[in-house]
Amino acid sequence: MTKSLYDILLDVSKSSMIDNGDLNAAGLLILTAAIDGLQINRAGVWLFSEDKQVICGKMLIDGDECELDTSLCLARSDFPHYFDSLDSERAVVANDAHTDPCTAEFSQSYLTPLGITSMLDAPIRHRGKMLGIICCEHQGERRSWTNEEIAFASALADTYGRAVSAAQRNDYERQLKEINEQLEQKVNERTNILQEALRNLNHTQAKLIESEKLASLGRLVSGLAHEINTPLGIAVTSSSHCLSELKRVQALYKDEALNEAEFAQFLAELDDGLGLINNNLSRATTLVHNFKLSGSIHASTEEEQFELRSCIDLTLKSLQPLLKKNHIDCQLMPSAEIALNSYPGAIAQIITNLITNSIHHAFSHAEHEHKEKQIRIQLTQTAEQITLHYRDNGCGIAPDIRPQIFEPFFTTARRTGGSGLGLSIVYNLVTQKLGGDIVIDEDQSHGASFRIDIPCHT
Repeated sequence: MTKSLYDILLDVSKSSMIDNGDLNAAGLLILTAAIDGLQINRAGVWLFSEDKQVICGKMLIDGDECELDTSLCLARSDFPHYFDSLDSERAVVANDAHTDPCTAEFSQSYLTPLGITSMLDAPIRHRGKMLGIICCEHQGERRSWTNEEIAFASALADTYGRAVSAAQRNDYERQLKEINEQLEQKVNERTNILQEALRNLNHTQAKLIESEKLASLGRLVSGLAHEINTPLGIAVTSSSHCLSELKRVQALYKDEALNEAEFAQFLAELDDGLGLINNNLSRATTLVHNFKLSGSIHASTEEEQFELRSCIDLTLKSLQPLLKKNHIDCQLMPSAEIALNSYPGAIAQIITNLITNSIHHAFSHAEHEHKEKQIRIQLTQTAEQITLHYRDNGCGIAPDIRPQIFEPFFTTARRTGGSGLGLSIVYNLVTQKLGGDIVIDEDQSHGASFRIDIPCHT
């Protein structure tokens, strides 16, 4: 290969146009180099169809004219010998294109009208696959292509393959950029949707918790009304009896029939009646006082310093009418006082929901009808956390439903009015409001058992 061909190849290989991804600019550079190096006027890039049954001009330089994506296409069925030579994936070297077996088929239709006498076609390869050819066409006196010229054309064809890689890489990068932009847009859209869904969920959760609070207070009011009715009824009856006795004694006094025995009996009756009235009114006053304190705890939404045992004890006192109605012995087991900076309203709601859950589920089976019903609450404290262990001696929680019991609206008591929100609200209050954790104990053979861990400082 002459030095000039080497120089041309070196210039082409070093050009940034080969690797910048612009295949048209790279093709134009390569074809111009072929024309300059081989001293011809006409050169083109031809690319196969997918099935290699047709080859079409991708780019053609003819003198001063340059045409992209030409209308020139050759079909295998029309030029079988030429395509057979291309199938060998070797350069087609036709010194006399009119008589060469590979190119003679073009003589009348292509070569003669264009004055082409010699052809040199070098295969373009990309990733081991032949994509097409660089076709170098000599016009005028026929010529014999030298080995240096054949090698030069082949090197240009390989360089075009390199340019195809760069174009594909640029295309992949563009597609990747578009995909990333689309992905980012989708992520943003879905993030917005999820954030909106989360806002709606938090709003719904807040409403459900508030609704459950109202329901709990409603149960407390109902239970309190029933519980207060007894001492007030006794007080009213005693008051009526005392009034009746007073009228009887007044009548005897007016009739001057009051004797010492009658008066002594009246004083005894009055003492007993006033004692009953006083005791039962005191009992009613205590119930109302506890109810007011419990209502204050339930309604509390602010973080504050409080004593945990007192909070739970007061909640249990407010639930006594409900517990008594269902014949349940509920006890807070002895332990030291525990000071906590947290949310007493959430604690009260958790205890209320757990007890309500036990009433609806643990003791609803016939086998527990005559069994002593018990609920035990145990508190323990470490340096880092407080553990509340809640257990009843009911039927326990079946293994197949344990993974679902904290899910909203999951209930096994739908027919009896269960909403499926009680334990879900407990879970959300423990994990979100108190920053703790709640788990079901593995052993449920002696009844439902929950362990709630609350950090000492929320």
